[in-house]
Amino acid sequence: MEEPTIESFFFSPTNLPPEMMEEILLRLPVKSLKRFKCVCTSWRSLISETLFILKHALWLEASKATTSKKSPYGVITTSRYHLKSCCVHSLYNQPMANVFEHDGELLGRDYYQVVGTCNGLVCFHVDYNKSFYLWNPTIKLQQRLRGSDLETGDEAVVNYGFGYDESEDDYKIVALLQQRKIVALLQQRKREVMVYSTRQKLWRRSSSNTCFPSGVVLANKSRSGIYINGTLNWAATHSSSSVSTIISYDMSRDVFKELLGPGCCKRGCFTMTLGDLRGCLSMVCYCKGANADVWVMKEFGEGESWSKLLSIPGLTEFVRPLWISRGLVVLLEFRSGLALYNCANGKFQYPVQDSLSSCRDAKVYIKTLVSPRDL
Repeated sequence: MEEPTIESFFFSPTNLPPEMMEEILLRLPVKSLKRFKCVCTSWRSLISETLFILKHALWLEASKATTSKKSPYGVITTSRYHLKSCCVHSLYNQPMANVFEHDGELLGRDYYQVVGTCNGLVCFHVDYNKSFYLWNPTIKLQQRLRGSDLETGDEAVVNYGFGYDESEDDYKIVALLQQRKIVALLQQRKREVMVYSTRQKLWRRSSSNTCFPSGVVLANKSRSGIYINGTLNWAATHSSSSVSTIISYDMSRDVFKELLGPGCCKRGCFTMTLGDLRGCLSMVCYCKGANADVWVMKEFGEGESWSKLLSIPGLTEFVRPLWISRGLVVLLEFRSGLALYNCANGKFQYPVQDSLSSCRDAKVYIKTLVSPRDL
């Protein structure tokens, strides 16, 4: 009997049980999965399955906190009328990061507001037609969400959020509408919560209107909700005391609750910024007026699990952490662009220079095969 060669063993996918083969493929980046579709019919069929694609996306999302790999993750930014992206690996490992412009892939020159990212999909709002779009920059597919136009009027301030409701296998957009201060002075400030379902292709008024915490005002109308563990989270303040807090919306249960911030927030912060740092809710506080303190909630929903990650001395301008390496080098978003901050020596590095200057609402996304046209 002829003994199998090394080549025949590795290039014969039938040698592996189907369950083991799937587990291996789930841990591969998109670039490899695209190549492996050509290995055999069974691999092509498996990699093309909607369930496999979702499992792959969820595995990448779940592994953000522990992985040492940066190649499956990218950063998307808006800069006035432009959408740009770059790879997290490139930002950390190349003297000058490769930046890609995506204007030609989308709608041309218009104002884009990035609402959020989830499972590789980027949700953005287009100013001129008031519609929402889903776009996967990895596979270069985008789709306008039918029935997503939402007229809000000039008297309302709107905060959006985008995420995935795993209980209903549904990607949703949440709009929080609250009256502007001038209108609210004449009458009690009203709030309304609207939820758009990509499955049903329509907006509905959320039943959680009645359980929105009273006396709480969202902190910044330009910041979108941060998607963490099936929830959307916004920075807010108590209107009576100006104490900072967090409003969290559970997408599966359709309820709001208030999350406690770090202990320093009870003494009052003059500003507070939320973010997603490798799958954990992060917060930047400026309590002492001279440092930017970065906190991370290690166990989501547990107020006692807040831990100070780092403190950047002499920094009082807006900043938000986007990624942190095992060597404690932090990728930061400023209003002027992106920068790397080395916690060990306190030095900044600017790997993108003018390419991503004046960026807005930078978001980390995972590279997946999820198609916005299959929802």
